[in-house]
Amino acid sequence: MMAVAAVTVVAVLSFWTGSEFQKAQYDDLCLDLGGGRNPGQHPICVLEQQGAALRLGPINVTQSDIVEFERQRGADGQPQVYLELTPEIASPLAAYTEKSVGKELEIWIGGQLINSVHIAEAIQGKSLILALSRAQSEKLELLLTANTH
Repeated sequence: MMAVAAVTVVAVLSFWTGSEFQKAQYDDLCLDLGGGRNPGQHPICVLEQQGAALRLGPINVTQSDIVEFERQRGADGQPQVYLELTPEIASPLAAYTEKSVGKELEIWIGGQLINSVHIAEAIQGKSLILALSRAQSEKLELLLTANTH
């Protein structure tokens, strides 16, 4: 009888330890932007998603997050992309960059790291411009507009 009780206790402790370990891993993937997982009902707990069209640091940007997309040329003639984001994605991006000033922001297109830029100041507002090569801007446009044509 004692052996059965000991096995049961070990099984329960093993299950509890495993669930706590998974919880800790999940929390490590989440961003803590000063107020918990979802302060103000903002979707700030962002999990890595392979193959996202655009990822700015830990923030995945999908087709539904884009209000306006325009390929342009900068004053120096280099290709760039103008993006206007929905408030639902612009807010977590602004919060993340505010907490990450002085750090690097990785820019991913289609699961491929294309650049890492220094965050000098927080991104404010809903629009931003990304300096991309012609091929990168074409790939991003294709990924973000794949289901609209």
